[in-house]
Amino acid sequence: MRRLIQLSAEEARAFLLKQESYVNFDLPLYFTFQDVLNNIHADLNGSLLSDFRASSPRDFDDINYKLLTNKDGKYAWRPFQLIHPAIYVSLVHRITEPDNWTLIQERFTVFSANDKIECHSIPVVSESEDKTDKDAQIYTWWQLIEQRSISLALDYQYMLQTDISDCYGSIYTHSVPWALHTKEVAKRRENRNRNALIGVAIDNHLQDMSFGQTNGIPQGSSLMDFIAEMVLGYVDSLLTDKINEIGITNYRILRYRDDYRIFSNNPFEADQITKALSEILSEMGLKLNADKTEASDNVIKSSIKPDKRYWIANKRITENKQKWLIQMHLLSEQFPNSGTLDTQMREFLKVIQNSEREDPNIHTLISLVVEIAYRNPRVSPTAIAILTFLLNQIENENERKGTIGRIKSKFEQIPNSGLLKVWLQRLYLKIDDSIVYEEALCNKVLTPTTSIWNTDWLNANLKAVIDNTPIVDYASVEALQAVVTEDEVENIVEAKAYDYQE
Repeated sequence: MRRLIQLSAEEARAFLLKQESYVNFDLPLYFTFQDVLNNIHADLNGSLLSDFRASSPRDFDDINYKLLTNKDGKYAWRPFQLIHPAIYVSLVHRITEPDNWTLIQERFTVFSANDKIECHSIPVVSESEDKTDKDAQIYTWWQLIEQRSISLALDYQYMLQTDISDCYGSIYTHSVPWALHTKEVAKRRENRNRNALIGVAIDNHLQDMSFGQTNGIPQGSSLMDFIAEMVLGYVDSLLTDKINEIGITNYRILRYRDDYRIFSNNPFEADQITKALSEILSEMGLKLNADKTEASDNVIKSSIKPDKRYWIANKRITENKQKWLIQMHLLSEQFPNSGTLDTQMREFLKVIQNSEREDPNIHTLISLVVEIAYRNPRVSPTAIAILTFLLNQIENENERKGTIGRIKSKFEQIPNSGLLKVWLQRLYLKIDDSIVYEEALCNKVLTPTTSIWNTDWLNANLKAVIDNTPIVDYASVEALQAVVTEDEVENIVEAKAYDYQE
């Protein structure tokens, strides 16, 4: 596999214009964005998006499609966004223009000049037919963060972990030109609105999709992950300068997006590095998460996430599905919304997919799965897939519809749960066609004319391209069965792009 920054400009453009890069969170397989990306790419190739505008997108507050996902079943939530495809393609084009791409590559060389600060979260491209890009990204985390951390116990006695509070939502868009051109150059009066500078062009695109706001970037695409890496890579280089000024030499830092692991043999020096990091972030409009900052003199123990340690210590091998679900429920009480729970739910899905035995107490199993998903929204796609297999065992149609109604009533109690509703539609779609949906993306599945993005600011030609290109495979929807297919299971099992971005 190769990191995105190692690709040629042409290869980088092809990677970023893939559907899997445009949206890297879980959606049902019948959503397809490749055609609309391809069609816009064909129209914009060699042109500027400004040539296709009828007005400014900053005059509208509904440019991107926002899809809320609940984080705890209560009031914590995260917004994923489907970036307006015209702005997305335009931004990819600008970034991957040969001269711009060369400048970006050179800046990342500067960001990574200090081999004591290792960044392992730049998007990666799988070069194996057996592994998706998402698989490669997850392998990178496991190999270069967890395994690397354990190996560093040979050299360091102390590890401090921390992360940035609401990183994507707090990134100051003007910090992108600071990162790519240095703050001194970017803040010169003649450069502040100079769209020929790629950092300024990125900043302008970010504001165009966000009602002119300069705080926060959308979450949910490899492109935005990459732009976040520009800012965080700049922070790495500033941190190097600070550490050199302090005079600390014996340390190692592993960074995966906004998560930091600081290794040292001197607790005071680790605290000094953390203080320096906090000061730099403050200047960028970012801050460390005090609740997730902790230090340990047991490097190996701390290198493994607490939920994984708990599962290794407490899991009891069982072929009984109810006992397995109860074990996962107990895990989720200790470590809500954890990566280990997500992994185990996916393993359970694979088992139930291949199970030929009818399950006794089917409503008990359904209740356990719903309760786990209710309190741990990140596992919702997997839970929905599991429920299709369990509901299929209820032969009486009225009883099955009644159970669906109970499930629906339970999940409706969760606020800020648009993404969950999209997945619940997959559960309901072929069982009860009388259910009404409030989420526009759900309505798009039933009514092709439903608008997802605001296109009123575009000229008639590009507006027609977006409005008339389907983002739902209606033939696939028509062919759906009540139980998820093997392809759908494979998609859910493999879709782990955000497992480690908590």
